[in-house]
Amino acid sequence: MTSPAPASRPLVLVTGASSGIGEAIARRAAADGARVVLMARRADRLAELAAEIGAVPVAVDLGDADATAAACDRVLAEHGVPDVIVNNAGSGRFTAIEETSAAEASAQVALPYLAAFAVTRGFIEPMLKRGTGIIFQINSPVAVVPWPGAVGYAAGRFALRGFTEALRQDLAGTGIRVGSLTPTRVTSDYFEANPGSRDRVPRIEWLVGSMTPEQAAAAAAEAIARRPGKDSYAPWRWALLAPLARAVPGPVAWLFRLTGHRRR
Repeated sequence: MTSPAPASRPLVLVTGASSGIGEAIARRAAADGARVVLMARRADRLAELAAEIGAVPVAVDLGDADATAAACDRVLAEHGVPDVIVNNAGSGRFTAIEETSAAEASAQVALPYLAAFAVTRGFIEPMLKRGTGIIFQINSPVAVVPWPGAVGYAAGRFALRGFTEALRQDLAGTGIRVGSLTPTRVTSDYFEANPGSRDRVPRIEWLVGSMTPEQAAAAAAEAIARRPGKDSYAPWRWALLAPLARAVPGPVAWLFRLTGHRRR
């Protein structure tokens, strides 16, 4: 997770870094020798992690655009321009349309999409001036194949996917590469924080498998090092199914629907 490297120790910024995949990615980046900036809401957890791995904690509500812009300005002033931005922050539970309030739907778009937009926007001008950098998103399988009972969550993840693809087009030829990793279900504390969501993961999960946060972080590190401007999928069985889902979406969507949540 150390490319590009204009300095001996590249600067890696990770959002949603207080737990789960974000924490594991931050640990991996620090172990690889990068300078690491952590962004998330939980100031106490960020401070603990930062002290443990030698990172810089920046506590901020990434759903607040003004606060995020101020946090980005602080990072620029105190630490410089990130070489790698990992937009990992996300939130929300799996709910059907009638179970989802308008406020909850808005929050599920704010994190991940609007947070990724705000963080990227906060650093893009100096990155463009420098002419190098990697912007890397962590997405969800629901952005590849939506499944029943996760309407708001899927919409937010599709927004992040659209942002990733549009940003890649927008920045073509600038030296800034835009990539993503979409892992299968990750065994983080997400499901404990969002009761009922685990039961709505389609049973086809057994075919593609699950990952630990550390395995997802390793996959992200490999993708950033080897395919920084591409969309990557992990583990290998999901890496086979995901492109198939985009090539022939109908049959794969049917399979997810068949094995997914059903209304009572």
